[in-house]
Amino acid sequence: MSRYQFERIAQVLFTLANQLSTTAHQNIQQARSIVEREKIEKSLRASRERYKALTEVLPIGIFEIDIKGNILFANQAMFEMTGYNQNDLKLGLNIDKVISPEDQGKALYMMQDFFDGNEYKILRKDGSIFVGFVSFRSFVVESIQYLTGYIFDLSSIKEKEKALLESEEKLARSKKMESLGLLAGGVAHDLNNILSGVVSYPELILLDMDKDDKLRKPIERIMESGNRATAIVQELLTVARGVAITKEPVSINSLVEDFLNSPEFKQIKQFNPSVKFRIDLDSELFNVKGSSVHLRKVLMNLVYNAAEAIVGGGHVVISTKNCYLDRPVSRYNDVRQGEYALITVKDNGPGIADEDLERIFEPFYTKKIMGRSGTGLGLAIVWSIVQDHDGYIDVETSMNDGTAFKLFFPITREEEVTDSRSFNINDYMGNGEIILVIDDVQSQREISSNMLERLGYSVQTVSSGEEAVEYIKKQSVDLLLIDMIMEPGINGYETYKRIILIHPNQKAIIVSGFSETSDVKKTQDLGAGKYLKKPLTLEKLGVAIKEELKK
Repeated sequence: MSRYQFERIAQVLFTLANQLSTTAHQNIQQARSIVEREKIEKSLRASRERYKALTEVLPIGIFEIDIKGNILFANQAMFEMTGYNQNDLKLGLNIDKVISPEDQGKALYMMQDFFDGNEYKILRKDGSIFVGFVSFRSFVVESIQYLTGYIFDLSSIKEKEKALLESEEKLARSKKMESLGLLAGGVAHDLNNILSGVVSYPELILLDMDKDDKLRKPIERIMESGNRATAIVQELLTVARGVAITKEPVSINSLVEDFLNSPEFKQIKQFNPSVKFRIDLDSELFNVKGSSVHLRKVLMNLVYNAAEAIVGGGHVVISTKNCYLDRPVSRYNDVRQGEYALITVKDNGPGIADEDLERIFEPFYTKKIMGRSGTGLGLAIVWSIVQDHDGYIDVETSMNDGTAFKLFFPITREEEVTDSRSFNINDYMGNGEIILVIDDVQSQREISSNMLERLGYSVQTVSSGEEAVEYIKKQSVDLLLIDMIMEPGINGYETYKRIILIHPNQKAIIVSGFSETSDVKKTQDLGAGKYLKKPLTLEKLGVAIKEELKK
């Protein structure tokens, strides 16, 4: 029942009770004989019985009190709400036992013949409290004033209002994350195109440069800087959640052990010498299906944040275990029931303040000094990667016990695949095969052409999907290098879709700085091969082409 429905019923009952008392009083005053008086009183009693019978079937609390606040009548719903019973009524039950002391002054005011209702804290017999919407109305019978009251339990409505508010807040946060993600993705796409020259050309130059050339070191530094910039762009793409992630069976325990021997972890320990690290790994931990590169990034960001959160001395605990989820965790209304691998990173720092807890996963939200110890992307990246892996995040924080980030990933019983191959350019040289480069950006076509020619391939280029379709109508090629986003005109998916109508088994590799995962997947479902993110390297390009041509 809604509050509106309650108020309508209350108004009808008030009117009925008032009419009943007024009519009875008038009839009794007008009675001229004892017989007539007895007949009217009998009719009145019958009316009151019908009134009381009606109140027993209604889901709202109904009561009558005298001018001193003594409860004279209460229906079953009233007893169920408050925990009192008929014996309490017979022993004498006053309204001040039902309404919270802090609301009794407000109730006394409302009892002065006002119909408008209000919210009150209602006391149960056991001392517990619930919020009720209460309306009072006074009436007079034979010069004696009475009050009728109606109580509607607002607990369910309050819970629904709270759930609705939380849902609206989650939706607002989701839209904010989506908007920031789109912004990050757009910036990353443009930066990737720019960085292609910074990363790819130095690699080509170094291949033809003598080892003792005085320009070799500066060019290597340019390439290193480009690679670092590319890593930051990949973080933006991760936040945007528009990149295709290749998922394979991964051992989280192996990732933890690898990270503990990494230069990044050594740097964390160097910058935080007073922090001790404890490791507790479940030896029976199941694998998860995901990207080892992205999951390692999650671990690094959480450990970095945990170490920085500790003031003075303290410790960080990294632990793993198998678990079974059958109920929601924080930040999620529901979870998929099943088996999960849980990784926890816990610190004993000062904890996270309530006002910050709801915003910690927002991109660029940080309490650190921008540019010195963080960009504000760390936890946003963690959130995006966990979402992309169909996982969940639970955050437990206390001002006395620090903060624990718990990450749940669905398990897989597939075994981890290891790849020990090392890249040697001579193993991936072409033999004059014709490759058609399809890209709307001239500089990207030039970079790809130079790299492909260095690998021993014959190269043709076009600047749009439409040009590519017309080219294929006249001449066949061994492989396509397709950019996914081309403007104006058709995109990579539509281009490949039209081309395979001409050459059904056309080999292709997808290349893009940023792409909708669904477009990449749809293009691969049509028969295209690997997806390569810009900027390209000779190794990534050479390996992908060789594997595709061998199919």
